[in-house]
Amino acid sequence: MPVVVDLRMDRSLLCPNFDGYKLSFDPVPVLRQNFQSEPFRLEPHINQYSMLHTELFAKHNQLWCDPWMRYTTYFMNAKHQLVQCVYDSQSGRARPQRVVFNLDMHDHGDGHAHVPGDYNYSGVFVSERYLVICDGMTTFHLIDTGDRSRPSNDLWQRVSRTPVDNGSDHRGQVLYDARLDMVQERKQISLVAGHVARRDAGATRNRSQVYYNDITWGRWTLSPGPGTWSYTVCQKLETVGSLLYCAFEPRAESLILASTRDVHTPEQREAAAAAAAVDPPRRMVPFENGADPVAVNFSWTQTDDELSIKFPLDGVVRRPDFQIRSTATTVQVEHLGRVLIAGTLFGHVDNELTTWSFGISKLQLTLIKAEPLRWPRLFIQEDAGPDETERDGDEEADPLPDPQLPIPNLEDPLEECDIIFDDDEIKMVRFNLAAGGITHTIFMGSSPLLFNTTLRAGFPPAFATRQGVDASVWLQMYQPSRPDEWNVRHEGQLHAFGYVQASKEQRKYTVCCPDMEYVAICESYRHVLVYRARHDNAEGLRKRNGPPVVVGKQSLVTLDETVGDIIGVSTAPNLITILTEFSLLHLQV
Repeated sequence: MPVVVDLRMDRSLLCPNFDGYKLSFDPVPVLRQNFQSEPFRLEPHINQYSMLHTELFAKHNQLWCDPWMRYTTYFMNAKHQLVQCVYDSQSGRARPQRVVFNLDMHDHGDGHAHVPGDYNYSGVFVSERYLVICDGMTTFHLIDTGDRSRPSNDLWQRVSRTPVDNGSDHRGQVLYDARLDMVQERKQISLVAGHVARRDAGATRNRSQVYYNDITWGRWTLSPGPGTWSYTVCQKLETVGSLLYCAFEPRAESLILASTRDVHTPEQREAAAAAAAVDPPRRMVPFENGADPVAVNFSWTQTDDELSIKFPLDGVVRRPDFQIRSTATTVQVEHLGRVLIAGTLFGHVDNELTTWSFGISKLQLTLIKAEPLRWPRLFIQEDAGPDETERDGDEEADPLPDPQLPIPNLEDPLEECDIIFDDDEIKMVRFNLAAGGITHTIFMGSSPLLFNTTLRAGFPPAFATRQGVDASVWLQMYQPSRPDEWNVRHEGQLHAFGYVQASKEQRKYTVCCPDMEYVAICESYRHVLVYRARHDNAEGLRKRNGPPVVVGKQSLVTLDETVGDIIGVSTAPNLITILTEFSLLHLQV
């Protein structure tokens, strides 16, 4: 069974007396560079109308940042050339743009140019010397950049090219992540790419076809003798939900994914479909026709002080139809004499404060904990000893979610402007290649991740979640000596930014400076909002009999209307580089 990982906040990073952001009228200098050839850009085809297609094209960042040289960025132009853009932080000026690599038509892998329905170029710098490019069609390209820290006019060289998946007829791929590791003294580059595919929905759905994210995990390995790179496909994964995060852990033995739906292999999907054909699945809490109690589904969330048990309602129900019996250690819920749940709680609760209520399509039972502790499970297992709260580590992982596992930290109040997935619970999972399945899970509730960002070169991307009104930034923790363990660390806190981002309905990109000194929101057209939480103390103002007031600085940058749509963005200390349809902009923040 997957291990549940909790998001544990570092209290020292919080600012309890932060009072929001103050609009600043200080001008933000903007340097503009024109193009010799405009950026290459593809729009969704008329047949790419699903929500997954919309998310893929809308969120695609076409300006690639070099994590080893933060003031250098790259983009592909309409001539299929990779253009280098360098900002000189010493002089405060941008250097002339330079073409560093040419990708001819025959380099695309199938000898053809892009056609409607293909994806845009995507690239990831995996080291100080190597760059991986996915051409948006079917092919990976491995580029030797040389030493990028030294100025040179030499063009970069391609050292290898391979199809993303030779056994697939999918055309259109996007590179989510790539990573270079030394394994047994051999260079190994792990790659993960995705394609929005379509298949028959099956007899269990009310529609004929369904779109899903088809994920390919591949690996390049450098041969010791001739120095050639050999490519193999390690694993195929699928999810019908939105893919919010997809990155390797160090050494790339596992892949970390966050999605609004379950992630599984094609074999697991086929096995589940075969089982459903033999034994059709029961409905989610069918409150009629006397369904068996084992068919009942419920979920529960917790904070340090309380927990909530939720039942989805189906059909016409009334309050008198329910009987709820609870004590300090047990809880039992019945509907028309049929037991929905019953068991001994993992810890003690204050029975006098137990409440229950009807919500929108759900019944919610709220219990107050006797002690502020985190519960790993809702009920004590009857077949386990007093100290056993988890299954044995050698037991085969259960592919189905366990309703007793908690979804932590989800009871913060939401505002009307917050975006949530009403029907889906977001999970971040760790898929281990050696185990062939999911080993760790983080339950994140229905609020999506705020953004992903690269904080340090060579490290996996960090991700941000909403915690109250703040945004918490988390980074993977991995110890090579203990590969079976995995966790995330609270790396930083962006004060009040969770609430700020929720109110920006026109946002397209959200980016964070690597030192977290500022965070920016880019709209699709013209507007960029920059927030600095560590600005000043409101000129010495303080609350009555309280600490000094701490406010942040908000800057609004309005771009010239002639630059066109914003299609890419990158950050560095005191600099935001923005790629638009017709110009490259450097914002000196």
